[in-house]
Amino acid sequence: MPRILVVGPGAIGGALTCRWVEAGREVLVMGRTAASERALVRHGFEFTGTSGTTRLIKRGLASARASGKTTVDAAFFCVKNHQTGLAAKAARPWIGPETAVVGLQNGVGQEKVLRRAFGPRRTVIGICYIAADRTAPYAISHNGGKDVHLAATAANRAAARTASSLLSAAGWSVTLDADEDALLWTKLCFNAAGNPLGALCGASNGELTRDPALRELVVGCLREAVKTARADGHKLLYADMESVIVKSYPNDSKQRNSMLQDLSAGRRTEVDAIVGPILAAARRRRVPLSLLPKLHGFLKRLEASL
Repeated sequence: MPRILVVGPGAIGGALTCRWVEAGREVLVMGRTAASERALVRHGFEFTGTSGTTRLIKRGLASARASGKTTVDAAFFCVKNHQTGLAAKAARPWIGPETAVVGLQNGVGQEKVLRRAFGPRRTVIGICYIAADRTAPYAISHNGGKDVHLAATAANRAAARTASSLLSAAGWSVTLDADEDALLWTKLCFNAAGNPLGALCGASNGELTRDPALRELVVGCLREAVKTARADGHKLLYADMESVIVKSYPNDSKQRNSMLQDLSAGRRTEVDAIVGPILAAARRRRVPLSLLPKLHGFLKRLEASL
C-alpha cells in the first residue's frame, strides 16, 4: 500500500488526509513539531464533508516524526508559501529517490524552492480548487470543489502519474496540464480577486458574490490581476475568467478563504505571495492598478497589528 506524507495538515492538507484515510491509505502527517503531530494523531480529525455529515478520522493517521525516517511514495506540500523552504528541509528524510514531491500551494515561487530541493524529476507543481476550512484545531470542513490540476512535463511524468493516481483514489478530480505557469497564474488571479477583500471584510465566498458592492470589487480586482498577468506574458486557463469566478463562489458559499482563516487565527497571510507578484509585474509592464495595491497595503497593516 503506498505511503503518503502530508506536510502541513491545515485546511487543504487536512482535507486530503481525511479523504485518503477514508480510502484506506496510511497517511503520515508532518506538523510544525513532533508534539503537534502526536496530538493530532491522538485526537484525529473531525471531518465534515460536502454532505454535511461529520465523522472522526483517526485510524490510518500517523505522526511522521514518530514513524521513523522511512521513505514514502509521495509527499504533498500544503504549507504556506513562505514556509516552503523550511518544510522541504524538515521533510527531506522521508523523500526517497522515487518519491513524488507535490506542491499544492497558493502563490508563486514555491515551485522554484521545491525543484531546487528535490530536482525536476521528482517535483510536481499543482493547484487545487478545493474549498476547505479548518474551523477548529482538529476540525476540517470540506465546503465544495474537488478539482486538482497537476503540471506534467517530460521530466516529471512518472511522479505526476503517481500523484494523479493517489489523488484520484481518494475521489479528487485530477487534470494533467503541460503549462505550469498557466496553472499558477490562473489560480493567482482567482486568489487575488477575492482573498484580500474577503479577509478584510470577514466575508465568506458566498457573501462576496451576494453583496452587489463586494461582488463589483471582486470583479474589479480580478480584472486588474488578469490584465497584469497577460501584459506580463502569462497564459491563463480560461478566456472568460469573470464568469468562472462568479459561478464558483456561490458553490462555496460557506467557505472562508485562506487569508481570512489566517487572520482569524492570528497568523501571517499569503498576501505577499499572491498579490505581490501581480504588483511586481504591474510595475515592470507599467500597468496601472488601483484596487490591488490598496488591499495589499491594508492587509500588511493588519498583519503588523497582530
